[in-house]
Amino acid sequence: MGIHSMRGDIFSSDANRLAAPNSDKFAAAPGMESLNGASEECCPETPTATPTTPTTATITTTTTAVVNYQSPNVPTGLFAEYTYPPKVGVRRDRLGNDVEVFGIDVQPVSVEVSNGREEDLDLDQHAVQLVALPPYLPLDYCELDQVLSEYYPECCRLVQQATGARQVIAFDHNVRSEARKGESMGGGFAVQPPLPLVHGDYTEASARQRLRDLTRPPKQNDTLRSILGEKPPLEEDPEELLQRRFCIINVWRSLAPEPIERMPLGILSPGSVPSDDIVVHEIHYEDRIGENYNARHGSGHKWWMFPRMHREEALLFKCWDSAGSFAQHPPAGVARVPATFAFHSALEVPARPDAPARESIEVRTIAIF
Repeated sequence: MGIHSMRGDIFSSDANRLAAPNSDKFAAAPGMESLNGASEECCPETPTATPTTPTTATITTTTTAVVNYQSPNVPTGLFAEYTYPPKVGVRRDRLGNDVEVFGIDVQPVSVEVSNGREEDLDLDQHAVQLVALPPYLPLDYCELDQVLSEYYPECCRLVQQATGARQVIAFDHNVRSEARKGESMGGGFAVQPPLPLVHGDYTEASARQRLRDLTRPPKQNDTLRSILGEKPPLEEDPEELLQRRFCIINVWRSLAPEPIERMPLGILSPGSVPSDDIVVHEIHYEDRIGENYNARHGSGHKWWMFPRMHREEALLFKCWDSAGSFAQHPPAGVARVPATFAFHSALEVPARPDAPARESIEVRTIAIF
């Protein structure tokens, strides 16, 4: 697929120019008690971003799961120091493998998990939304070019319809499968196993930096490099884009024909996580330093899962929302929303001995309003 037709597929329009401060550094504010401000051509039709319902009657209200938090020995904090070695973090190779680990002390914790299908969850209020999808695209999702040309456009249309954003671009993805871990997907990328660690994909600083990076030519380890070459994914001024609301949204779905029973994705309610539970985690790549969040366990944490997810539904969850109440650089003139981002993790839950292993794909998109 040529670059112009690809760009036509992955971008969508709506208009809403907003104004906001530009500063990159921010200080913790007294109101940051919790993540949602508790103190405060295979797809002929556009996906319908409507809530989906379970297809089986064997879904319980709550279950017990084991999740991996950082232990109380790991220092909390909201801001990275960009030093090597980091206090808490990893050095990662181009395949996404962690080759050195620093300051991490994982603590398994047994938690009660609520059935998210029984609650009216949406992106603005809860940072997660379950939506129905068009018929499953019969692609090889471990083949990079097919995912870029066929599946990225579907994810962009889905996010655009769910959010009303004027522009959406998909820029990154992971395929997770215990059975196929390490298998090459092309372009120097490999299949990863499910990640049983409580984490958020971005901090405010790394989300804002990701937006800036998308206005520049893709780097060596960017998935879009094979399609765009030296052409930036977003051909707009980054400082103007930072004056608008933007959201980084993950589109997560199953790939297996059977409903998920092993290692389902769990979402931690943003409103249940105080800032004192947050651990900043640095990721040192060959060409840049990223950062995200881990978490220590808190007694008030509330978990959701969506039992027996199948491949004709998807979870949309926020990795960052610049208009979220936890964000310190909100766009001026835009109403704040409660949920800024969602911690998440693969969950160890009871399953049949012969239940198939989970296979899933997660595509990160950025929505510009």
